[in-house]
Amino acid sequence: MAAGQVRCWKCDTPFYGRADARYCSNACRQKAHRERTARGVAEEHVTAPDLSEVVMQARATRQRARQAREAALTARRAAAESLARMKRRGN
Repeated sequence: MAAGQVRCWKCDTPFYGRADARYCSNACRQKAHRERTARGVAEEHVTAPDLSEVVMQARATRQRARQAREAALTARRAAAESLARMKRRGN
């Protein structure tokens, strides 16, 4: 693989290196690594928002959907029974 001019991902300095090179030196590579790991540690300590209200709304929505499904099933059964009675009578 021929060396070409690329830019350092850390300090944006142009340098000659392999086509897949990212950093101009070990110092830049190490700085980038330290920044990545510092961000990862900081992200681990972020507290989650309070979702209790959202969870309660989701539960209420699921309950209403369950009730609507049960009402539809009851209506379908009643309609089927009514149709069966009409067929038995010969209408």
